[in-house]
Amino acid sequence: MSRAFTSPHSTFASVSTVPSSKSGQAVLESFGVMMLLCLILFGMVQLVLMQTAREINQYAADASVRARAVGFNPFMVFKVNRVASIANAGRMETPERTRIGDADLWNQQTAGQAFRTAIQSNPRSRQFTEIEQFTIPLYLGAQTPAQLPGILEYADWDQVSAPIYTGSPGFTVGVRTRQNFRLRMPFWRAFSSRDHIRLDAEARLADHADLYLDR
Repeated sequence: MSRAFTSPHSTFASVSTVPSSKSGQAVLESFGVMMLLCLILFGMVQLVLMQTAREINQYAADASVRARAVGFNPFMVFKVNRVASIANAGRMETPERTRIGDADLWNQQTAGQAFRTAIQSNPRSRQFTEIEQFTIPLYLGAQTPAQLPGILEYADWDQVSAPIYTGSPGFTVGVRTRQNFRLRMPFWRAFSSRDHIRLDAEARLADHADLYLDR
């Protein structure tokens, strides 16, 4: 009986190519799983940030309606709304180059980084906190809109609309606040065709300004 001759070189080549092909397939599969996990993770983080932004916008509406309920003028209510929205306002742009000792430039910190710095119990955080403790009262005390950009400014304050007044004068006062919250997490295009979401909130209180002011 004749036996077919098999070259040892061809056998070795076929055996040696199997592990490399399987290894390449495993790398591709792992990469696909990692991309999917990153998409889910970043999506969950973005959802949490969006929900937090909604709560901040609601807080801005609550602060604004309290300011209006005690008789503050529209310019003051506008400033209160902006200050209450700082956590949604992105990077601080004014003061532009504020340095205290060996601390990093304040304008290089995002609102979240500034918050973490503020709650840390160390001398540097107290120095950073003094900046907003100084500028926010000046901002609220400004007499004209032209003074505001030179006192305090954030990158996304232009996305905060002026408060809209609602309610029934003499009975209730209401304020509606609107903000365009920017989507900044990676892969946000997978969830939205726009680079922001619209946030709307409204708050109402009894119109009791007459109890505090003489008209």
